[in-house]
Amino acid sequence: MIRLVCVFSLLYLAACDRLPESYPPPEQQPAVGDFDAPSEAMMVSMDSADSDQLIIKDIYPGGMPWRWTSQEPTIRVPLLSTENLKFSVDFTLWDETFKVTGPVEISFLVNNKLLDKVRYDTSGSKHFEKPIPPDWLTGNSEAALALSIDRVFVAYRDGSKFGVVLTRLGLKP
Repeated sequence: MIRLVCVFSLLYLAACDRLPESYPPPEQQPAVGDFDAPSEAMMVSMDSADSDQLIIKDIYPGGMPWRWTSQEPTIRVPLLSTENLKFSVDFTLWDETFKVTGPVEISFLVNNKLLDKVRYDTSGSKHFEKPIPPDWLTGNSEAALALSIDRVFVAYRDGSKFGVVLTRLGLKP
């Protein structure tokens, strides 16, 4: 009997526990990006987890902060705003491919409209940024942004085409 009382006493003591402390719920975040910073929401970095979903064509898969492109790399960008936007891109003309192609002319396109055409006479890191005419984006929920490269490197073994090394492409306010 005494053993039974001791066992029940120990079970009763083991069952006693303090309730956990209460904490307020975590701060809520918008479901898609930060709408206070549309510049980052409308820029596509090639190392971003969702970049594959925004690629339309001619950008090779990869998991690095950059990706090789082919002749006309194109992405779609959701528009959080349509006013005072600039086409912005960071890319590199790789030294080894540039030795074969020579100077390269790149056309910058917004919804298949020519924004500008620039000739690059040297290899290395490049940045292009130019305002987009406001009527080019009116009424759209997204924009198609593209680079059209006049000369690409063609691999001897399999015929793959290599244009530029793309880091970021999108729209900035």
